[in-house]
Amino acid sequence: MLDLAVLGLLKEGDLHGYELNKRLKSLVGGYANSYGALYPALARLERRGWVSSTAVAPELIAHEETSEGHARRNRKRSTRSKSGRTRKVYQITEAGEDHLLELLQEDANNERRFRLQLAFCRFLPPDRRLALFELRRAHLVSLQAMARRDPVQSTDPYVRSLFQRDQERREHDLVWLDRLIADERTNRPSSESTDPMIDADRSEFPQGGQPS
Repeated sequence: MLDLAVLGLLKEGDLHGYELNKRLKSLVGGYANSYGALYPALARLERRGWVSSTAVAPELIAHEETSEGHARRNRKRSTRSKSGRTRKVYQITEAGEDHLLELLQEDANNERRFRLQLAFCRFLPPDRRLALFELRRAHLVSLQAMARRDPVQSTDPYVRSLFQRDQERREHDLVWLDRLIADERTNRPSSESTDPMIDADRSEFPQGGQPS
């Protein structure tokens, strides 16, 4: 999933490693990633031709970054600061964009991956975006059917409470997905939240608290 997160962020614009790591942590409510794991991942993506890098002087990075959009910058050559120190700025390649589309269309059975797919699904063609939502819906319907067929038999009230919470959360997500699918089919943006997990968190932690 780190590949999906990194390629999606670089699709939005070129980034140096420090800024990329900051963006990863703010993705969809938080993306758990160790700083030490990012650079090996970038090196691997670069070896595979999905990412390229350019050496740029730090002061140029600070000057060219914008507060919104972080638009792609065209750098034809390396620029070295007076101290001789440079930073690598990473860009997604054409092959990387193709791979990103593949990752965005993988099965939607993993909730964490689906949240990342949702964060970058605007890069998919409309028909593939709709297919992704429908795959996720089918998966949740299957989970609901299994849960009703084989309910938890525990006498522990807290275990039963967890089971009930999962059921209610899936029902909530299905309602949200139905709305998102309907909006996608009519080609108009949803006016509602685009992340059911955020809505659920708000209802469970009304004072702004966070789950442990």
